[in-house]
Amino acid sequence: MESHPFQASLLDQFKNQITNFMEKNTGPYYAAFDADGTLWNNDLGEQFFQYEIDHCHLESLKNVDPWHYYESTKAVDPVKAYLWLAQINKGQPINNVKTWAAEAVERGGAKVFQSQKDWISWLKDQGITVYIVTASVQWAVEPAAQMVGVDSQHVLGIRTKIDDQGIVGDEQDGWITWREGKAQTLLKHTNGVAPIFCAGNTYGDISLLESSACARLAVQTQTIENGLFEEESRLLKHALEMGWPTHHFFKT
Repeated sequence: MESHPFQASLLDQFKNQITNFMEKNTGPYYAAFDADGTLWNNDLGEQFFQYEIDHCHLESLKNVDPWHYYESTKAVDPVKAYLWLAQINKGQPINNVKTWAAEAVERGGAKVFQSQKDWISWLKDQGITVYIVTASVQWAVEPAAQMVGVDSQHVLGIRTKIDDQGIVGDEQDGWITWREGKAQTLLKHTNGVAPIFCAGNTYGDISLLESSACARLAVQTQTIENGLFEEESRLLKHALEMGWPTHHFFKT
């Protein structure tokens, strides 16, 4: 659990904003959250990747140093690297992949922020449909989404096409849900209706937060030793310039 949960004043601010918006605008209403670093304090995409390396004996990983290939590719072309984490499941039944993803979360855990779980519950109680939009492989995030009250049908992430027999392929399916792709994918699923609340933790979530028609939140979870600290700091700077509310889960 986070050491610094949401303050009542922050929640009251959001509740007033959202309630006033809903009184003046007809629905449907949507909210969207980034996943890793926003809803929980670990990277479930990379956690699943490590699980697959250790336990799944994937043919696509036999002749490659998996972490070296992933990290070196990401340094040059993040989109290619993120898609590759889905493509390595080519030839596998999707049911197997989803079972592995659930086992990865069960073994490695998902360090869920209780504040976010409670906030999602409030949003849903108001009749707001909640999405999770992640740059991780969608299947890796679905099991943890259920832990914060979001079903698999409302998780939008990177994935490849699945054939009629339920076998995973290597062809990209939809937009890459990274940077601008997050907002594009969300708006496709809402038929162009802007969300009324969005939350994220890195500069890569800018487009998602900017897509909100009402309220938005920039959160921080990382220390200076973590690789995402710089990206979180960039979002924090932008949020402060724009007057967006911010929250640090581990502020002392």
